[in-house]
Parts: sequence; structure tokens; C-alpha cells
Amino acid sequence: MERSSAKYLLLQVWCGLLTVGMVAMAALFSTIKPKSTELSEKFVKSQTAIDKRSWKENVLGCDSCSLILHNDSIHCMKKSHYFIYAQVTFSKHPKKNKTKSVILIRNPTFGKSVKTLVEGTFPYTTEGSVWVAKIISLDDGDSVRLNITDDFLTEGTFWGAYQLY
Repeated sequence: MERSSAKYLLLQVWCGLLTVGMVAMAALFSTIKPKSTELSEKFVKSQTAIDKRSWKENVLGCDSCSLILHNDSIHCMKKSHYFIYAQVTFSKHPKKNKTKSVILIRNPTFGKSVKTLVEGTFPYTTEGSVWVAKIISLDDGDSVRLNITDDFLTEGTFWGAYQLY
């Protein structure tokens, strides 16, 4: 009988130590905050479309940035995996009978041809948004652009990229 109560006591002490350790780790992690520059170096997003084909960047380029929005393309400065996304808001065009589409494209670079990464389509009779996204591997010097095949609303239209690791 004493033997099982000793094991039970040891189990209680062990669980108590693990609980204290978990609380200490949670307190430590809650005090750690990423540097604001660390996030801006791994993220780029267009604020909005300036007009129907130009994008306004919200993050200025820097020497250590892995992504830069320039000439309506997102340029990769570091080989890594990236999450690229876009949302385009279309208005209803009952007189046009062509499907609207949003296409993320990798631009050609040395040794690589143009590649369609992801495409989203939308019926011409409907008003609303198209959302497309993809996780891709990009090399230093690669760039991606957004091709929108019809007129769109600048409000609610944006795109961007995150460096994953």
C-alpha cells in the first residue's frame, strides 16, 4: 500500500513541476515581441489600386527586405517560400459576356519562362470579389505580377505576399 501511495505522490510532484514549467514558458513567450522591422522585411502588400492597372506600395524598399513592390510586380530578394494572395472586386457588367479572371503570374527570369501560378474566375453577370492565393518557392531575382482580365473596383482590391521561412 505504501508503495502505490509513494508512486502517486511522485506523480503529483512531477505534474506540479510540469505545470510550473508550462506557466513559466507561457509568461516568457508572452513578453517576447517581434521587432517591427522584422515583419516589414518579410511582408509586402499593395494598399490599393491607384488606377485600373497600377499599384501603390505601402512598404518602402530596404537593404534587408526580402520582398519589394516595384513596377506593378512583387520582386523577391531572397530564396524562400512565400504566400502570395490577391483579392479583386468586380462590378456587374451585364452587357459584356466574358468571364472575369484574376491570374497570379511568375514573370520570366534567366532560365525560367512565364508561369501561371493560380487563376480565379468570376461570372460576368455577378458582382463581388475573387480571392486567389498560393504558397510558392521563389528564388532571388524572381518576381510575380497580377493579371486582371476585366475592369475592377479599386475599393476592396489588393494583393501581397508574406515570406514564410
